[in-house]
Amino acid sequence: MESWRLLSYAEFDGATNMAIDEAILDSHIRGLVPPTLRVYGFCPPAVTIGLSQKMDLELIEEIQSKGIQVVRRPTGGRAVLHLQDLTYSFVGSDSTRDGFLSTSVTESYRQICQGLMAALEGLGVITELGESGVAYRHLQDCFMATSGCDLQHGGTKLIGSAQTRRRGAILQHGSVPLNQDPSLMPSLLRETTADSKRHLNLFDLTKGVLTFEELEQAFKMGFERAFAIRLAQANLTEEEHAFVSLKINAKVAVAT
Repeated sequence: MESWRLLSYAEFDGATNMAIDEAILDSHIRGLVPPTLRVYGFCPPAVTIGLSQKMDLELIEEIQSKGIQVVRRPTGGRAVLHLQDLTYSFVGSDSTRDGFLSTSVTESYRQICQGLMAALEGLGVITELGESGVAYRHLQDCFMATSGCDLQHGGTKLIGSAQTRRRGAILQHGSVPLNQDPSLMPSLLRETTADSKRHLNLFDLTKGVLTFEELEQAFKMGFERAFAIRLAQANLTEEEHAFVSLKINAKVAVAT
Protein backbone atom coordinates (compact mmCIF):
# COMPACT_ATOMS: atom_id res chain seq x y z
CA MET A 1 0.00 0.00 0.00
CA GLU A 2 1.33 3.42 -0.97
CA SER A 3 2.46 5.63 1.92
CA TRP A 4 1.84 9.37 2.05
CA ARG A 5 2.93 11.89 4.68
CA LEU A 6 0.85 13.32 7.53
CA LEU A 7 1.95 16.49 9.34
CA SER A 8 0.22 16.53 12.71
CA TYR A 9 -1.72 19.45 14.12
CA ALA A 10 0.31 22.50 15.13
CA GLU A 11 -0.36 26.22 15.41
CA PHE A 12 1.66 29.01 13.79
CA ASP A 13 1.18 32.63 12.82
CA GLY A 14 -0.41 33.34 9.46
CA ALA A 15 2.74 34.07 7.45
CA THR A 16 4.42 30.91 8.72
CA ASN A 17 1.41 28.76 7.91
CA MET A 18 1.26 30.01 4.33
CA ALA A 19 5.01 29.59 3.92
CA ILE A 20 4.82 25.99 5.21
CA ASP A 21 2.13 25.11 2.67
CA GLU A 22 4.25 26.57 -0.12
CA ALA A 23 7.35 24.77 1.18
CA ILE A 24 5.52 21.43 0.97
CA LEU A 25 4.38 22.23 -2.56
CA ASP A 26 7.92 23.18 -3.61
CA SER A 27 9.40 20.02 -2.09
CA HIS A 28 6.78 17.86 -3.77
CA ILE A 29 7.50 19.47 -7.15
CA ARG A 30 11.17 18.64 -6.66
CA GLY A 31 10.33 15.04 -5.82
CA LEU A 32 11.61 15.30 -2.26
CA VAL A 33 8.37 14.42 -0.42
CA PRO A 34 5.31 12.29 -1.17
CA PRO A 35 1.72 13.61 -1.24
CA THR A 36 1.19 15.33 2.08
CA LEU A 37 -1.82 16.02 4.30
CA ARG A 38 -1.42 18.70 6.98
CA VAL A 39 -3.85 19.91 9.65
CA TYR A 40 -3.13 23.10 11.54
CA GLY A 41 -4.33 26.22 13.34
CA PHE A 42 -3.51 29.93 13.54
CA CYS A 43 -2.05 31.69 16.56
CA PRO A 44 -2.73 34.57 16.68
CA PRO A 45 -6.01 34.54 14.69
CA ALA A 46 -5.72 35.59 11.05
CA VAL A 47 -7.65 36.50 7.95
CA THR A 48 -6.18 34.96 4.81
CA ILE A 49 -7.02 36.62 1.51
CA GLY A 50 -6.86 35.11 -1.96
CA LEU A 51 -3.84 35.52 -4.20
CA SER A 52 -5.55 38.03 -6.49
CA GLN A 53 -8.07 39.46 -4.02
CA LYS A 54 -8.08 43.22 -3.54
CA MET A 55 -8.62 44.58 -0.06
CA ASP A 56 -8.42 48.21 1.02
CA LEU A 57 -5.30 48.97 3.10
CA GLU A 58 -7.38 50.90 5.61
CA LEU A 59 -9.58 47.84 6.17
CA ILE A 60 -6.53 45.60 6.54
CA GLU A 61 -5.08 47.94 9.18
CA GLU A 62 -8.44 48.06 10.99
CA ILE A 63 -8.56 44.25 11.15
CA GLN A 64 -4.97 44.11 12.36
CA SER A 65 -5.72 46.67 15.08
CA LYS A 66 -8.07 44.07 16.60
CA GLY A 67 -5.24 41.57 17.05
CA ILE A 68 -6.03 39.63 13.88
CA GLN A 69 -3.31 39.19 11.29
CA VAL A 70 -3.99 39.60 7.58
CA VAL A 71 -1.93 37.43 5.22
CA ARG A 72 -2.12 36.61 1.53
CA ARG A 73 -2.57 32.98 0.50
CA PRO A 74 -0.72 31.37 -2.42
CA THR A 75 -4.15 30.15 -3.58
CA GLY A 76 -7.20 31.88 -5.03
CA GLY A 77 -10.59 32.51 -3.50
CA ARG A 78 -11.85 35.09 -1.05
CA ALA A 79 -11.13 36.07 2.56
CA VAL A 80 -11.28 33.43 5.32
CA LEU A 81 -11.23 34.01 9.07
CA HIS A 82 -9.04 31.54 10.94
CA LEU A 83 -10.40 31.65 14.45
CA GLN A 84 -12.00 28.69 16.20
CA ASP A 85 -11.52 26.68 13.03
CA LEU A 86 -9.45 23.77 11.72
CA THR A 87 -7.36 24.33 8.60
CA TYR A 88 -6.15 21.55 6.32
CA SER A 89 -3.78 21.48 3.35
CA PHE A 90 -3.12 18.74 0.84
CA VAL A 91 -0.36 18.56 -1.77
CA GLY A 92 -0.23 16.02 -4.60
CA SER A 93 0.52 15.68 -8.32
CA ASP A 94 -1.69 15.48 -11.37
CA SER A 95 -1.42 12.97 -14.21
CA THR A 96 1.23 15.02 -16.07
CA ARG A 97 3.64 14.03 -13.26
CA ASP A 98 2.35 10.45 -12.97
CA GLY A 99 0.14 11.58 -10.11
CA PHE A 100 -3.41 10.55 -9.32
CA LEU A 101 -5.04 13.99 -9.48
CA SER A 102 -6.85 15.23 -12.57
CA THR A 103 -5.53 18.03 -14.76
CA SER A 104 -9.08 19.43 -14.57
CA VAL A 105 -9.40 21.97 -11.78
CA THR A 106 -13.01 20.99 -11.10
CA GLU A 107 -12.26 17.26 -11.06
CA SER A 108 -9.19 17.63 -8.82
CA TYR A 109 -11.28 19.55 -6.29
CA ARG A 110 -13.81 16.73 -6.38
CA GLN A 111 -11.08 14.14 -5.85
CA ILE A 112 -9.50 15.85 -2.85
CA CYS A 113 -12.91 16.63 -1.38
CA GLN A 114 -13.60 12.89 -1.29
CA GLY A 115 -11.04 12.70 1.50
CA LEU A 116 -12.72 15.57 3.34
CA MET A 117 -16.15 14.04 2.92
CA ALA A 118 -14.92 10.68 4.21
CA ALA A 119 -13.33 12.41 7.21
CA LEU A 120 -16.56 14.17 8.11
CA GLU A 121 -18.61 11.04 7.52
CA GLY A 122 -16.40 9.32 10.09
CA LEU A 123 -17.58 12.00 12.53
CA GLY A 124 -21.21 11.34 11.61
CA VAL A 125 -21.57 14.39 9.32
CA ILE A 126 -22.75 13.88 5.73
CA THR A 127 -21.70 16.57 3.24
CA GLU A 128 -21.98 17.24 -0.46
CA LEU A 129 -20.21 19.46 -2.95
CA GLY A 130 -21.64 22.91 -3.58
CA GLU A 131 -22.92 24.08 -6.94
CA SER A 132 -20.37 24.76 -9.66
CA GLY A 133 -20.43 28.09 -11.45
CA VAL A 134 -21.52 30.11 -8.41
CA ALA A 135 -20.43 33.75 -8.81
CA TYR A 136 -18.37 34.94 -5.85
CA ARG A 137 -15.67 37.29 -7.15
CA HIS A 138 -17.72 40.35 -6.18
CA LEU A 139 -17.68 39.15 -2.56
CA GLN A 140 -14.92 39.69 0.01
CA ASP A 141 -16.00 36.85 2.31
CA CYS A 142 -15.33 33.25 1.21
CA PHE A 143 -18.20 31.87 3.28
CA MET A 144 -20.85 34.07 1.68
CA ALA A 145 -21.02 31.73 -1.32
CA THR A 146 -20.77 27.97 -1.81
CA SER A 147 -19.06 26.96 -5.05
CA GLY A 148 -18.28 23.57 -6.56
CA CYS A 149 -15.00 23.37 -4.65
CA ASP A 150 -16.69 23.73 -1.24
CA LEU A 151 -18.54 21.29 1.00
CA GLN A 152 -21.99 21.95 2.40
CA HIS A 153 -24.39 20.24 4.76
CA GLY A 154 -28.11 20.74 4.28
CA GLY A 155 -27.42 23.57 1.82
CA THR A 156 -25.15 25.58 4.14
CA LYS A 157 -21.38 25.84 3.76
CA LEU A 158 -19.16 23.84 6.09
CA ILE A 159 -15.74 23.81 4.37
CA GLY A 160 -14.30 26.45 2.06
CA SER A 161 -11.30 25.45 -0.06
CA ALA A 162 -8.87 27.02 -2.56
CA GLN A 163 -6.15 25.73 -4.90
CA THR A 164 -2.96 26.64 -6.69
CA ARG A 165 -1.25 24.55 -9.36
CA ARG A 166 2.45 24.64 -10.24
CA ARG A 167 4.32 22.42 -12.70
CA GLY A 168 1.83 19.60 -12.39
CA ALA A 169 1.59 19.76 -8.60
CA ILE A 170 -1.47 20.94 -6.66
CA LEU A 171 -1.86 22.61 -3.29
CA GLN A 172 -5.38 22.70 -1.89
CA HIS A 173 -6.15 24.08 1.54
CA GLY A 174 -9.26 25.14 3.37
CA SER A 175 -11.03 25.97 6.61
CA VAL A 176 -13.57 24.11 8.74
CA PRO A 177 -15.31 26.39 11.27
CA LEU A 178 -15.52 24.59 14.59
CA ASN A 179 -17.24 27.08 16.88
CA GLN A 180 -16.96 30.43 15.10
CA ASP A 181 -19.44 33.28 15.59
CA PRO A 182 -21.02 33.75 12.11
CA SER A 183 -21.35 37.49 12.69
CA LEU A 184 -17.64 38.09 13.37
CA MET A 185 -16.24 37.99 9.83
CA PRO A 186 -19.00 40.23 8.39
CA SER A 187 -18.25 42.67 11.19
CA LEU A 188 -14.51 42.64 10.39
CA LEU A 189 -15.30 43.29 6.72
CA ARG A 190 -17.76 46.10 7.61
CA GLU A 191 -20.69 44.27 6.09
CA THR A 192 -24.10 45.47 7.25
CA THR A 193 -25.79 42.08 7.44
CA ALA A 194 -24.75 39.00 9.35
CA ASP A 195 -26.55 35.87 8.22
CA SER A 196 -26.71 33.26 10.99
CA LYS A 197 -26.52 30.69 8.17
CA ARG A 198 -23.30 32.16 6.77
CA HIS A 199 -21.63 28.91 7.74
CA LEU A 200 -22.14 25.82 9.85
CA ASN A 201 -19.96 25.00 12.83
CA LEU A 202 -18.69 21.43 12.93
CA PHE A 203 -19.16 21.13 16.68
CA ASP A 204 -22.87 21.91 16.29
CA LEU A 205 -23.14 18.93 13.95
CA THR A 206 -21.07 16.56 16.06
CA LYS A 207 -23.14 17.51 19.13
CA GLY A 208 -20.02 18.14 21.13
CA VAL A 209 -16.48 19.48 21.18
CA LEU A 210 -13.73 17.31 19.70
CA THR A 211 -10.03 17.60 20.44
CA PHE A 212 -7.59 18.49 17.69
CA GLU A 213 -6.14 15.00 18.07
CA GLU A 214 -9.58 13.51 17.36
CA LEU A 215 -10.06 15.80 14.37
CA GLU A 216 -6.63 14.91 13.01
CA GLN A 217 -7.40 11.21 13.33
CA ALA A 218 -10.69 11.68 11.48
CA PHE A 219 -8.91 13.45 8.60
CA LYS A 220 -6.23 10.77 8.51
CA MET A 221 -8.77 7.97 8.34
CA GLY A 222 -10.88 9.86 5.80
CA PHE A 223 -8.02 10.36 3.34
CA GLU A 224 -6.76 6.81 3.83
CA ARG A 225 -10.23 5.48 3.10
CA ALA A 226 -10.88 7.75 0.11
CA PHE A 227 -7.54 7.09 -1.61
CA ALA A 228 -6.70 3.57 -0.38
CA ILE A 229 -3.31 4.70 0.97
CA ARG A 230 -1.54 4.85 4.32
CA LEU A 231 -0.65 8.14 5.98
CA ALA A 232 2.53 8.08 8.03
CA GLN A 233 3.26 10.82 10.54
CA ALA A 234 6.40 12.82 9.75
CA ASN A 235 7.96 16.26 10.15
CA LEU A 236 9.00 19.01 7.76
CA THR A 237 12.31 18.31 6.05
CA GLU A 238 15.39 20.49 6.42
CA GLU A 239 14.76 21.84 2.93
CA GLU A 240 11.21 22.80 3.87
CA HIS A 241 12.36 24.56 7.04
CA ALA A 242 14.90 26.51 4.96
CA PHE A 243 12.19 27.47 2.45
CA VAL A 244 9.95 28.75 5.26
CA SER A 245 12.78 30.82 6.74
CA LEU A 246 13.48 32.47 3.40
CA LYS A 247 9.80 33.29 2.90
CA ILE A 248 9.40 34.77 6.37
CA ASN A 249 12.58 36.80 6.13
CA ALA A 250 11.45 38.21 2.80
CA LYS A 251 7.95 38.86 4.22
CA VAL A 252 6.49 37.42 1.02
CA ALA A 253 3.43 35.95 2.73
CA VAL A 254 2.32 39.14 4.51
CA ALA A 255 -0.53 41.01 2.83
CA THR A 256 0.08 44.72 2.20
